[in-house]
Amino acid sequence: MLTILTAVVLAQSGLKVAVVDVSAPDAIYEDISRELTQRVADELLGRGFSARRVDESELPVEGCRLGPCLGEIAKSQGAEVLVIVDATEGARGKVDVVLSAMRGRDGLPLAAGRWATTTEGKKGKQLAKFVEATWKAAAKRVAGPP
Repeated sequence: MLTILTAVVLAQSGLKVAVVDVSAPDAIYEDISRELTQRVADELLGRGFSARRVDESELPVEGCRLGPCLGEIAKSQGAEVLVIVDATEGARGKVDVVLSAMRGRDGLPLAAGRWATTTEGKKGKQLAKFVEATWKAAAKRVAGPP
């Protein structure tokens, strides 16, 4: 369980989070995946993180979706946490989103989740659970000692 002091320190620090869209180009329209990635960044921002969506033009490694290049993204952004968003078109107009959070300095997994949504990115319990899990893991594994 989080100590109150750890939670206060995390909230005051505005832990820096980079949110990156790693959706395959043929899995979903780019404007939809960008909007969903922005929605995730907004949710993290609302929880006290200093979160922002990293635009494709800011990526140090073009086309990075998996592996060590993600560490380069975190490093280039000075991010303590990296969140990746992988969206695909689902059945009946739904969008399936896989969310992963990792520690920026070494890629340690922090949280993962799925978010079944619409193209408008309607908020759901799944997104809220992911943000909460990221908050707790970051307080424990990022804000504290390594």
